[in-house]
Amino acid sequence: MVLTWLLAGSVPAVAQELEPRSYVNLPVGLNFLIVGLGHTEGSVGPSPNVPIENAFVSTDALALGYARSFALMGSSAKFDLQVARACYEGRADLSGESISASRCDWGDTKLRLSWNLIGAPALTPTEYRQRFKPGFTLGTSLQVEVPTGSYRSERVINTGTNRWMVRPGIGLSYLWDGWYLDASVDVKLFSDNDNYLGARVSQEPLYQVQAHLARYFAPGAWISLNTNYYLGGESSRNGISLADGLHNSRLGVTVSFPVAPEHSLRLNASTGVVTRLGTDFDTIGVTYQYRF
Repeated sequence: MVLTWLLAGSVPAVAQELEPRSYVNLPVGLNFLIVGLGHTEGSVGPSPNVPIENAFVSTDALALGYARSFALMGSSAKFDLQVARACYEGRADLSGESISASRCDWGDTKLRLSWNLIGAPALTPTEYRQRFKPGFTLGTSLQVEVPTGSYRSERVINTGTNRWMVRPGIGLSYLWDGWYLDASVDVKLFSDNDNYLGARVSQEPLYQVQAHLARYFAPGAWISLNTNYYLGGESSRNGISLADGLHNSRLGVTVSFPVAPEHSLRLNASTGVVTRLGTDFDTIGVTYQYRF
């Protein structure tokens, strides 16, 4: 049971992805197929409701995604979906006794609609090359996490969450002379998990702000410095608070480059720089993208 809260407590932190160029303006009519591999590991910060020591979580994940850009009321928009399979293990010391657990399962499905409201006219690839003028862009997005992942209420560890998540956000960006700056704010709203080992688990909203500074070197080649700060997300079990609200921050870097026409690779790494509760983890990943 303790290891359950060890792993479950890491989910809000791991879920705070650093996402550079989320509100970049794209030509319409493009499709993207995406395959990503990632590894995350780290220790779990202290919690007043989880009396454990030397807690450690390691996760390897395979993500599959699809995205399409299109026109929405004269501006560019994008729809994307993602599914992932994760293999994870955790260990900790409880009263001098070592405990551990591991599992491989499918995670929940993520759907997102992004819409650039200002500064991003809907242009075909040819029009984009001829007419688009870099500058200021303001956009909004809505992500929904659907509880399709592996879940059994009698299991102490599950990859699926057995709950819905809705994440509205707003972001702005500015592109000038090979530099790209963007910032965004979003909030994750959670429904209750009404059957976790016979208990109802709820979570307060989780708020996040992100900022990214990227430098373009050639078409499709860029490097970005990324940071975020997130807080909230305190959870409760059967109405009793677990006092596990987050006040954490991360720092990372992303490098993207083409490997052939319509094919590109993206490398990313990040680490925790402020961790009050949750996981103080490091992550690395590689993503392959095919555009058609």
